[in-house]
Amino acid sequence: TPLCRAPMGGLMASTRAFASASVGSVGHSHRRAGASAAKPAASRVAHARWSAKAAYSETGDVIGRGAGSGRARRRGSRSGLHVVALTQVGATIPAALTLASLAKYSAAGGLGGLVSHTPSVPLDVIKTKLQTQPEKYKGMDMWQIGTEIVRTEGIGSIFTGAGTTAVGFTLHGVFKYSGFEAIKFMTFKHGAGYKAGDAIAVFCQDHRIQTLLFAGAIAELFATLILCPLEQTKIKMISDPNYADGWVSGVKRLIREEGVEGIVSTLPVIWTKTIPYTMFQLATYDVTSSALRSWANGLPFEPPSIALQLPAALLAAVIASLASHPGDTLMSTFNGECPDGAEECPGFDFVEDEELDEDGMIKPKRRGLLETAMGLGPGGLMLGWKERLAHTSLIVVIQLTVYDDIKRALFR
Repeated sequence: TPLCRAPMGGLMASTRAFASASVGSVGHSHRRAGASAAKPAASRVAHARWSAKAAYSETGDVIGRGAGSGRARRRGSRSGLHVVALTQVGATIPAALTLASLAKYSAAGGLGGLVSHTPSVPLDVIKTKLQTQPEKYKGMDMWQIGTEIVRTEGIGSIFTGAGTTAVGFTLHGVFKYSGFEAIKFMTFKHGAGYKAGDAIAVFCQDHRIQTLLFAGAIAELFATLILCPLEQTKIKMISDPNYADGWVSGVKRLIREEGVEGIVSTLPVIWTKTIPYTMFQLATYDVTSSALRSWANGLPFEPPSIALQLPAALLAAVIASLASHPGDTLMSTFNGECPDGAEECPGFDFVEDEELDEDGMIKPKRRGLLETAMGLGPGGLMLGWKERLAHTSLIVVIQLTVYDDIKRALFR
């Protein structure tokens, strides 16, 4: 692919650079024995590797990995060497945005979403139960809540919503990552690109973090449209075990009872969670992994991918989880069901003059989004943040490493 292919001239130049450095070090070894002793062999080899890698400067652009710094700009043509020199992940951008490259991003994102979200379903069930029924699980830790759910509802209940999670986040990953990569391409490589002085490309490069946050927000804005009905169904199934027997029947009931208009009306509350989550997840990972790779460039050896991926992914998980947790609580509360016979439920009002249900009980009335947020308050909005942090960390670390590795393999 254009991302990984170097011209034949670049290959020959790299070979000559490495050979020259190697022969030079041997030829001068007798005349400059003292200097050779002062300069470790590892440093000479590292210098030769750097010279060889520099020949690949025209293989493509890289956004991140220090490309925005003054030092990287002064090097100019060397900025692209990281694409080939470091076979690690990062904000690599292909020479052209084609259907084939979008398909590769989509495949990597879909598999990353599937593999990361499905194993974490039990943690999601525990977190959602705590958010929708805080009085029932008050004072319990994650293990105690999980044990109580299994004891009262059966072992299968801890995996409630696994179907909607697998389908929803596979599709979500497809649109989220392909959209993010496409927007990065259209901004960082706008027009003739940064090196040619294109105004938009220069502005985006100079405001890299803001551009990455923008790309994550726009990508998530559209990806959530696919995820919305499946997430709603999952929350309703977790909060009310009798809502549906499976995810297919759950989605059918949701459409039958809420209608398309009702589903769309819940988009703002879901966006309060998903947009901050994706913005900070992808931007934090991109910036942090870039910094780590710039640091690793000075090492005399190439560290394994996981050594650079793991700390970047963990930091992205923490920041994304905390930034989006108020929205997550609102989404769980706003889409949750009030169990039959309950006298109090978050997000609901029990008004005596309201209509009664079939059993003669007062039918709860759902509050509006702003009213729900004000009713919960700061403490209520952050309820279950520890449980969600464990849940999010597992998801983000698996998702980003899987996505990166698959992307690298497809673009190799």
